[in-house]
Amino acid sequence: MVRLFLIFLLSINLYAENILRVAVSRNVGVMNPQGYGSNEMFAQNMIYEGLVKVNNEGKIVPSLATSWEIKQKGKVYVFNLRKNVLFSNGEEFNSNAVKKNFDSILKNAKRHSWSALIALINDIEVVDSHTIKIHLKSPYSPTLNELALVRPYRFIAPSMIPSDLDLVKHNPKEPIGTGAYMLVDTKLGVSDTFRKNPNYWDRDSYNGIYFDLIITKVIVEPNAKLIALKTKQIDLIYGFDEIPIEIFKNISETNEFNTYTSSPIFTTTLVMNPKNDFLSSKLIRQAIIMGINKDELIKSVYYNYQQKADYLFAKNMPYTFNVKYANLAFSQNKARQNIESLGYVFKNGYFYRDSKRLELELIYVGNNPAQKFMAEILQANLKDIGIFLKLTPTEATIYRKKQTNAVFDLCFNDTWGIPYEPLTMLNSMTHTGHVDFAVQQFLKEKPKIDSDIKKAITMQDKDLLKFIPNILSEIYNLDIYIPLTYQTNKAIANKNLKGIVMPVVMYEIPFWEFYK
Repeated sequence: MVRLFLIFLLSINLYAENILRVAVSRNVGVMNPQGYGSNEMFAQNMIYEGLVKVNNEGKIVPSLATSWEIKQKGKVYVFNLRKNVLFSNGEEFNSNAVKKNFDSILKNAKRHSWSALIALINDIEVVDSHTIKIHLKSPYSPTLNELALVRPYRFIAPSMIPSDLDLVKHNPKEPIGTGAYMLVDTKLGVSDTFRKNPNYWDRDSYNGIYFDLIITKVIVEPNAKLIALKTKQIDLIYGFDEIPIEIFKNISETNEFNTYTSSPIFTTTLVMNPKNDFLSSKLIRQAIIMGINKDELIKSVYYNYQQKADYLFAKNMPYTFNVKYANLAFSQNKARQNIESLGYVFKNGYFYRDSKRLELELIYVGNNPAQKFMAEILQANLKDIGIFLKLTPTEATIYRKKQTNAVFDLCFNDTWGIPYEPLTMLNSMTHTGHVDFAVQQFLKEKPKIDSDIKKAITMQDKDLLKFIPNILSEIYNLDIYIPLTYQTNKAIANKNLKGIVMPVVMYEIPFWEFYK
């Protein structure tokens, strides 16, 4: 009898809990705060917090640090830590916790070397229980931006860090953070369950976090996700790539569910490689720009649910105003005139010079349907201006290698979004291993652009406001990038789910703001 009564009480408790069920395409992974690959960023963001974060408008704001000072001309950052913060297991968050986490991060500096900040950290100094200093070898203006990244600069409970500090070699004992939720259960291929963190320091900002449990259900096939939504097995589908745009369009045209789109989160571009003999001519590159009908592309591929892109970095990104660049409008006649001015002759549907057809190759990721569709439209657009475009589907890993080694004529590429844009991404242009470096290296303007970027990353904000637009003007006027569309996050939700906001950070799903 007692046992039945306990089961009854437990069932009441479960029934009383507020549960949100979300469709995802894969399990979230082991939730290593320094992990990549299978560690899903939206889930890391639920569990772990850093010194600073990006708000819904894309600005750097306090997180586990309440304030900071920048001293010695940008070489020292002093952070005042938030008091009375506990990790979800009850451990205290303080300066020693920050120091141990940074010691662990620096242990694998090579693994995290894509973040330029990692190589510039000289020392982490504990000033007192809730004040730390980060000493840099040289000033680095994207410091706060990179500290706001979801990895690797987020903090795990010190007791979860292995004795050798190596969180690349070993996964943590448990994923214990200070964030709004805790990972409490994983069923491979089925689901992951997150429980509200009872120690969460910021719960009152949201009038108490509504959802006690977030269950992410693994549903791979897009139509199966939609069926699960219609049969109330889930409440929400969220993300820029979780559901095909045609399904999103069809649902948007009904009144069955609420649909949402974010402001631009990153830019999809077409990159032209000036190493190619044809593309070494700026007039040819400009002809291609003028020959692409972006309006047709956006309508055909994205059903006008995304904006046409005119700039490499969208205007809602920091420092992107006052850029001096005149967009080349769609004009097939002007495109052909450009080509003819170089001595090309039009015959049999294409331009030739010295008996050589004007022919280029566009590589794309073979299992990416949006890239395939865009490639076919671009092929038709370029045929209309007398350029033969060969389409080559490529396996994703090989595609990345070809990009970074400049083994292509044209390829698609995505910018990185906030908080990487534009500072961290601009800095990456000065380093090998990135497609931007790979294509810019063949241009005479490259040394000056690199020099200007290296100056910029030592500047403070007030100077950057003037200097970054000048660098962007230099880069845009190279005419090697053709911005195509600004990608957006998309959500489909049951009508009773409220409080849905769409941040500009592409990996963030702010579950703590949702309610019914």
